[in-house]
Amino acid sequence: MRGGIPICSMVASLCFYAAGLLWNDVFDASIDAKERPSRPIPSGRVSRVLVFLVGVGLAGVGLLLAWNGFSVALVLLGLILFYNVLAKHIAWIGVITMGCCRGMNIYLGAATSWPMGETPVVALLLWVMLFFTGYIVLVSVIAKNEAVPGAKTGKVRFLAPLMCLLLVPLFLWFDRGMWWPPIVVAIGLAAFLFRSLRVPELVAGLIRFLIPLQCVCCLAMYESGCKWVVLFFCSCFIGALLAARRFSGS
Repeated sequence: MRGGIPICSMVASLCFYAAGLLWNDVFDASIDAKERPSRPIPSGRVSRVLVFLVGVGLAGVGLLLAWNGFSVALVLLGLILFYNVLAKHIAWIGVITMGCCRGMNIYLGAATSWPMGETPVVALLLWVMLFFTGYIVLVSVIAKNEAVPGAKTGKVRFLAPLMCLLLVPLFLWFDRGMWWPPIVVAIGLAAFLFRSLRVPELVAGLIRFLIPLQCVCCLAMYESGCKWVVLFFCSCFIGALLAARRFSGS
């Protein structure tokens, strides 16, 4: 499955993500009608069927772009649907499913765009998938209180930088990547968590920190093109920080 076009994997991932967001609104329309009637579907500004079909279209585009990892893409799409239809309404099943969606997304990128001529470290890839799965489970647990006015998360938020530090022995064990980038990200993340207490801000910030975390993992996974990886992710992170000044979401 290796040797694909990275940009296709990236766009496919965005398509699946957007489809999941749309389906979330579709399946939560009845709840939003009571709690947030101003949202597009409950307010009547857009048809529920139309939103669902647009999501189907995006999912179809994603499957086409991920042609050389079609089975992986199908599993990811199945997890997204399972989350929106059923899992998010079941305690802990929802947050675990959300984490698995992120882990499978990582695997989709590796399966569809790994550079030809490079040897994948399968065990390291699986551990990285597990790391991001756990990270998103933590973010999802924190986000459970996002709609509660004045809600705080206590000390559980500091598990995020501790998880970053776990990447250090992981990279040393596999003799891939540098030991200090995870520490730098962990320090930056801890500094952010010390000054931010409101749940929506925490969730948005934790999601933004996925960018440097993915950069760190790419440096460990890939044997070449490191400077372009760093440049790309740094540009994305700076763009996300600038966007955060204007938009309240992640």
